[in-house]
Amino acid sequence: MRKAKKYRIVNQAATQPPKAKNETFWKFRNLAGDDQKAELLLYGDIAERSWWEDTATPQRFANDLAALGNVKEITVYINSGGGDVFAAQTIGNMLERNGATVIAHIDGLCASAATIVACHADKVVAAADASYMVHPPSMGVCDYLTAEDMRNCIKALDAIRGNIVTLYAKKTGKTEDECGAWMDETNWWTASEAKENGFIDEVDGEETDAVVENRNGVLFVNSVSMGLPFDKAPNFVKSRMGVKTPGGFSDTANNPGMTGTQEEEAMEIKNKDDLMKAYPDMVNEIRKDAAVDAINRERARIRDIQDMTLPGMEKTMQDALYGEHPMDATEYAKEVAKAAKAQAQRRVKDLHDDAQTGGANDVTGGIDDSKTDIYMDALRAVGKKK
Repeated sequence: MRKAKKYRIVNQAATQPPKAKNETFWKFRNLAGDDQKAELLLYGDIAERSWWEDTATPQRFANDLAALGNVKEITVYINSGGGDVFAAQTIGNMLERNGATVIAHIDGLCASAATIVACHADKVVAAADASYMVHPPSMGVCDYLTAEDMRNCIKALDAIRGNIVTLYAKKTGKTEDECGAWMDETNWWTASEAKENGFIDEVDGEETDAVVENRNGVLFVNSVSMGLPFDKAPNFVKSRMGVKTPGGFSDTANNPGMTGTQEEEAMEIKNKDDLMKAYPDMVNEIRKDAAVDAINRERARIRDIQDMTLPGMEKTMQDALYGEHPMDATEYAKEVAKAAKAQAQRRVKDLHDDAQTGGANDVTGGIDDSKTDIYMDALRAVGKKK
């Protein structure tokens, strides 16, 4: 029997080069000063190769989600051209099963597989100039195929399309036929149009406008590559190049290496908002680094607590990790020391009780009574202290 072929089904504007397997495409973070709210950043491609052929990645996402604790609200910030369908479905279902209220917030672009994640949220909010795109899924195959293989590929694509259409119909309240027609046509919508069609619940006009850029012929939104040639973007997206937005816009197709505007270069930096407007790339990198650092520190906390846990301390460990009052490794070490002391005291008491009930304290020396029995002396000493 032939080995089953491996295919990758994507719903994405374009395919980007793979990331390293140890690099995740998501960033979780708890909000400072508010342990009831958390954020999930989905900027850029969903999955790429970090989910494909990597069975650990779904578990890593689940662990990161669980590490947030019992938060009441998770805001998912989306600026993505799509990616792996199965990754998007898994993320969406994990978020939907979570006890927290999930709010999807579209900062720039929500396209292809990214719409799957958004449709699993309890509420979808979009910036006034955000963009929304739906199109049919596609399959990447790097192999020699028989006619039967190709027919199976078509069956797989039809099944995936059907699942997405069902999800769209559930979110929008439209018929599956109408949603399927939108997909097959490939539709780009403004935030208002997507709201009218039922994909978006609220358009936030107070949000900072998205920054649209043409970097050497590639579409960037809010400094993130969408994996789409700029000339393939719809006109209402390309037209924003001529509108001055916070942080500026750039057209580097004919000016490689140049980004931003002259106004941006002359801007006086007085606060964090000015810094974000003048140097969005740098600020986003700082935020990403901070998020990675926070995740690494949380993983280290979980690992240290798990390594220190003694048998019988499982409930204490769970409370320390995910309870209402989580502990750091130092605080937990004190609890471990208390538990170890209590266990030692119980063992000594058990030995003493066994010696009393078993008559061990009345046993004299065997062959030579003049020699000291160290074990019995220790038990008698315990008895005297008691």
